[in-house]
Amino acid sequence: MAGDVKQPFTGRHLLNRKLTGPGSGKDTRHHEIVIDGAPATYLPGDALGLQGRNAPALVDRVVQAIGARGDEPVPAASGTMTLADALAEVYDLCTPSRRLLELLAARGADDLAPLLDRANAEQFKHYLNGWDEAHDVLDLLEEHPAVRLSPTELVEALRKRLPRLYSIASSLTAHPGQVHLLVVSVRYTIRGRLREGVCSTWLADRWPDGETAPMYLQNQQRHFAMPADPATPMIMVGPGTGLAPFRAFVEARRAHGAPGRNWLFFGEQRRRTDFFYQDELCAWERDGALRLDVAFSRDQPHKVYVQHRMREQGADLWRWLDEGAEFFVCGDKERMAADVDRELHQIIQTHGGRTEDQAKEYVEAMKKTKRYKRDVY
Repeated sequence: MAGDVKQPFTGRHLLNRKLTGPGSGKDTRHHEIVIDGAPATYLPGDALGLQGRNAPALVDRVVQAIGARGDEPVPAASGTMTLADALAEVYDLCTPSRRLLELLAARGADDLAPLLDRANAEQFKHYLNGWDEAHDVLDLLEEHPAVRLSPTELVEALRKRLPRLYSIASSLTAHPGQVHLLVVSVRYTIRGRLREGVCSTWLADRWPDGETAPMYLQNQQRHFAMPADPATPMIMVGPGTGLAPFRAFVEARRAHGAPGRNWLFFGEQRRRTDFFYQDELCAWERDGALRLDVAFSRDQPHKVYVQHRMREQGADLWRWLDEGAEFFVCGDKERMAADVDRELHQIIQTHGGRTEDQAKEYVEAMKKTKRYKRDVY
């Protein structure tokens, strides 16, 4: 990507297509966005930054929780805006700030005081982010109805919402003037109330086709660029929406006639409902542009994940590495990426004839020479 690290532009929603089939436990979608306005460029591996808007139903409940109407003016970057618009467009309603807890505690929410003790940092973190325990802004307000905040007091105690970065799922060469995304709608229930990921559900449900929104392209080339030599083999591990940048990689190599071999490990829950871009991937496999190994975890009694497919193909995977292949991982940081990393070390030991320490040294050398690249979150 030329120029600035961030390139702002106006995007127009061209296509919103659901990829998951009937019976899937997920709602994963393919989005196509037209780059309108200022010229903007990107490379495979780059990301798109979006703000989105908080869901109207959530905004309405927060307004009601403080006994407001929603049309009250509150301070904004350029003058004022209504409380409802500020809550929809500017503020983070998912993760309460420490300042909000302090304000509520000072007004009589005594149960919050222990969480603010620095000695209870782990409890504080669990209260805000714990699995099946996380509290959002609405939780705090509705659990302390006796505490009244003015609209201005509320917004001044909230975090500003940060943009959400998504790996780009397209090559600009293959799709001039467009950016494609592969996004799963984040929805889950805590204490009987549905919670939603702001940007993912805004993309899926609240950004109509044809409408525009501000966004930016984020240069990721320092840590997640394709090989400089188009003949270098690529091994790509991208389960779920981690597939996104690797679709872009293969599209770019095909568009440029790059001779390098491409090997993708993709995984999801079920082949019938969750095989994203199946027609494309299988067509690339048939024409020799891609080697494809898939793992559908729930299609058999025992779970099968991408690291298991790596193990099955360990001898070949080592051969590719020994011939200079670059190794890419995209997706879940906490479990998948750690499991894949452990399997990579084991394959180097087993098929590369290294000791455990030598395998560690080999992987560290891969990282230093940028042959091992991760985009994990």
